[in-house]
Amino acid sequence: MDAAKDWIRECVDGKHRIVICPDKDADGLSSAVVLSLALRALSHPPSLVEVYHLPRALNIHAPEAQSDILATFSSAGGPTRCIVLDQGSRPGPALLPPESGCETLVIDHHLCDSFPAGSQVLSACHSLPVATTSLVAYHLCAELVPSLRGSRDAGMAALVGVYGDLGGSKIKFGAEGEPWPASLAPVEKALTKSALGKAVALLNAPRRTPQFNVADAYSALYAAVVGDKEGEEGLGLKRVLQDDRLLEAKERTSAETSRWQGAPPVFSKDGKIAVVTVDSGYQIHPVIATRWTGTLRKAKTLVCVMCANTGYTPGYVHFSCRAPRRDSSDPVDLIAFLRSLSTLCDALSPGWSTRVGHDFARGHREATGGIIPRDEFDVLLRACEVGVKKDKGESPKKGAGGKGVIDAGMKKGALEGFFKPVAKPGGAKPEGEGGAAATKAAKGAKAEKGGKEAAVEAK
Repeated sequence: MDAAKDWIRECVDGKHRIVICPDKDADGLSSAVVLSLALRALSHPPSLVEVYHLPRALNIHAPEAQSDILATFSSAGGPTRCIVLDQGSRPGPALLPPESGCETLVIDHHLCDSFPAGSQVLSACHSLPVATTSLVAYHLCAELVPSLRGSRDAGMAALVGVYGDLGGSKIKFGAEGEPWPASLAPVEKALTKSALGKAVALLNAPRRTPQFNVADAYSALYAAVVGDKEGEEGLGLKRVLQDDRLLEAKERTSAETSRWQGAPPVFSKDGKIAVVTVDSGYQIHPVIATRWTGTLRKAKTLVCVMCANTGYTPGYVHFSCRAPRRDSSDPVDLIAFLRSLSTLCDALSPGWSTRVGHDFARGHREATGGIIPRDEFDVLLRACEVGVKKDKGESPKKGAGGKGVIDAGMKKGALEGFFKPVAKPGGAKPEGEGGAAATKAAKGAKAEKGGKEAAVEAK
């Protein structure tokens, strides 16, 4: 944090040309607004600040992104400082060539142990509970400009990012024993949880459409916090909630999500992975994956719900993974789980891990994903035996009572074992002895309700 503060102060003192590169979602965009507020408060000329939005399906490490960043301030000789926000850290060469003279600050919270060479890094990824990028930016800017701490403008932007990544149901600002900043509690109360949630949905809508008009979302949020014109006050969340472009994008995205939300999951042979496949130009795969985590929460062996989108970028599969919703003090580490599958993929297709590189298993422990070529994704499905049924010779699992679990695929006659013989008065032969009475009862129930349900009722 101290090094990042010094980095920002040097930008202001040296009147550097700064390009801000935020991620496309609510957390990334709100982080950029917080930084813009701080730079204005530090009297850095607005003409020396540009915001660069990555094009659709392009990541910050791509050569095209590097060229676009260096093309800003073209008439003045290019940028001299670059701030990358919430872009998903990973190791590798410098984001911008050293000879460009443009130094980089990375502010992030995605899990990573090493970062791009030569970058100054401020990351929350190893400080539990992990703060959003917007919250890290809020702390940084409040250290630089104390008046921003608890202010409506900075607080509004920070809360939008928090609600975008973590939601507002479990975070208690200012509560005793909670790590979340108390300074945001009155701002949250004034804005209301409902309005913040609706604003996040609208701000996330443009980046989910094929048109990918992320600039629409940023301009709406900037106007809400800072104002449309120089010298005016921010217009508040109503500016976001009443934006026609955001409302239209959300309506189209919701319709596309509804079209695909019924796509059925296909399970791996071991039951650890459920894959839902969609084919859409909309970025709906994270939403679909999240919805299925609730539906499949009772699947005991399930570790990962994956939604794969084969239609977002030609030749590639964009996939999002979420952990099933369960009450557990030991949450699943999906990044570690996906990386453990690399061994299977390499055994099936040597060199697979090298080919997919860092575009596989990126993000957070409980919310990860990637973008890999279609052929490589097919290797992953085959390696994990997705869609392969269990061997017929496998014995049924044992329950707490020692008996096998009733299954619709049981062999004929196996059902009788679930009926306990009961002796009739007068020395009559117990029901079910020899299987005749039990078989008759089972057949009657099966005819009425069918397979598995009948067996459960008969038992």
